[in-house]
Amino acid sequence: MKVLMRGVHLQLTDSLRDYATRHLVDPIEKFIDDEASEVDISLVDINGTKGGVDQECRVTVRMPGFSGIHVTETAETMFQAIDSVRDRLENTIKRTVEKRRDVSNDGLPQDVRF
Repeated sequence: MKVLMRGVHLQLTDSLRDYATRHLVDPIEKFIDDEASEVDISLVDINGTKGGVDQECRVTVRMPGFSGIHVTETAETMFQAIDSVRDRLENTIKRTVEKRRDVSNDGLPQDVRF
């Protein structure tokens, strides 16, 4: 899996990069086992030094055979935004993969197929 990470209007520090890797990339890696998959992470400070609820995490996941999945979350801190994106992304990927399995099995359980 290829991971692209960038900071927009903020310095992407080692601690922020490590946190995103441990709390975002590692948990979704169990669902995405294809080397051709790509995860594009943008960590954005919307208002700059003005402050406020302006820390945004944008993630786009591209997997072969699936349409792209894009999730955006905004929070007070970048760490909260990363955690929120992870939760939504895990649910979305699970749902997408399960739909594919249901379609490939014609919606029937394993023991009922002919």
